[in-house]
Amino acid sequence: MITNPILPEILVGAVLFIIYAVLSFGIVRRKIKLIYKLSMMGRVLIIFVLVFIINLRPMKKDYNMDVEMKNLDVMFVVDTTISMWAEDVDNKPRMDAVMRDCEYIIEQLDGSNFALIRFDNKSQILAPFTQDSKNVLDAFSTISSPSKYYAKGSNLNVIEKDMSDLLISSSKKEGRMTVVFFISDGEVTDGSELMSYSQFERYIDGGAVLGYGTEKGGKMKDSYSYIKDPETYQDAISKLDENNLHKIAEDMKIDYVHMERTNNIDYILSGVRAASKSVVDEGKGVNYEDTYFYFVIPLLIMLLLEVFIYIRRGRL
Repeated sequence: MITNPILPEILVGAVLFIIYAVLSFGIVRRKIKLIYKLSMMGRVLIIFVLVFIINLRPMKKDYNMDVEMKNLDVMFVVDTTISMWAEDVDNKPRMDAVMRDCEYIIEQLDGSNFALIRFDNKSQILAPFTQDSKNVLDAFSTISSPSKYYAKGSNLNVIEKDMSDLLISSSKKEGRMTVVFFISDGEVTDGSELMSYSQFERYIDGGAVLGYGTEKGGKMKDSYSYIKDPETYQDAISKLDENNLHKIAEDMKIDYVHMERTNNIDYILSGVRAASKSVVDEGKGVNYEDTYFYFVIPLLIMLLLEVFIYIRRGRL
């Protein structure tokens, strides 16, 4: 069971709590028997709990669906070093644009298998290849800016093993295309020499290297303050390094795209969709079934009960 709130649950919970507190205070002040006060407060509480649950929009996963899906394994490799929070994409952090664009790619390639790898000081597979795109989006939502005390400089080589493992696993699946979106600002700041990505080329059928940031660069914020350059004590500036990104794209024989706007990637996605084909995967699909309506019926019953009590007694 998962939830997909209609409105933020914290907001709805706070509003319902305040309203219930006010109503309870009014009920307690009424000159009626204690049993009636407790009954009224109990009924109101049940109504508010049902409203809160309905807003949560509980959903049930069904893993046994026959689905028509694309023969695509789509892998996101995302640079999450602190420079990816530099504020030079529409005056907002680069990572905001990354999240937006990746969600767009997932939407456009719906029916594919998706995987997510993130890397900063080390690499981590946040989601192996899965048909459950919501699980991948949830994995994206866990990405946050690293502390300046944790950051040890950018290194684009730490991804080697995890990326190799997932690409090899995808290559073993018969009749599937492997698509890679490598996402970074291209900065290497730890003194390391950029490795060759040509070792991955034979496993990759499409995709792109997506570059974020500008040549002018942007400042990076750690919690509430901007990070300072330890040598100059001025605000540290991160700049897009397209030379590294072009080299990575050339090694993997895929295009480099500077992501100034989401639709910059449209021609890549059109090509991927045109080259893919649909297959029926029996019993391996994931479907989310709404269950909130199960709580609507008791809510309506409680509301009708309140109407009946009001007609009968002239009060709630």
